[in-house]
Amino acid sequence: MKRFMVLICFISLLTLLTACSSKPSLELVNTNVDIVNDKDKVGAIGITEGDKKGKELVPTALYYEFAIKNTGNKKIGDIGEKGIQIKIEPNDNLVASSKEIIGFNIFNPSEYEASGLGYGHTSAYILEPDQEEKYTLHYDLGVSEDNPQVPFLVPSKEQLKKLKDNALDATLIVLLDDKEIARFDLKNK
Repeated sequence: MKRFMVLICFISLLTLLTACSSKPSLELVNTNVDIVNDKDKVGAIGITEGDKKGKELVPTALYYEFAIKNTGNKKIGDIGEKGIQIKIEPNDNLVASSKEIIGFNIFNPSEYEASGLGYGHTSAYILEPDQEEKYTLHYDLGVSEDNPQVPFLVPSKEQLKKLKDNALDATLIVLLDDKEIARFDLKNK
């Protein structure tokens, strides 16, 4: 009877260890957040009407940069929709700051409609074993000159500082094929 119980415990332990190792092994190596006004990082908004038609406005944006490493021994991701994606899940304090400073929750894509502003990301869809890649997310906050296409002017330096100070009050979620595979509390980074 004792041998049978030991065998059952051993099989259960082995099954548990196998189940745990099937989840992708990701590590958040580095986190950086900044307020930027850089066309190479956030792009530009083309003016399509008025006296300045054809010119570009470079938005000021909340810019996140993450280094994520595959610490496992299997490739994670694939090309296109089955690739690795990331998103920010803001905590209540960060949402409140965003609404107070910008007027809406910048982390909710549907709230950007008709604002003239946008958001974007860069990412590597595939992480090979022991590979580290850089991922970025940016959220436009406004432009520096009046324009009817983009009615949001850049907030004051004090407001931008407040938003940046609260920017890590969030969770980074890593998705694969629209399913969550990892989450990292940014407040502790």
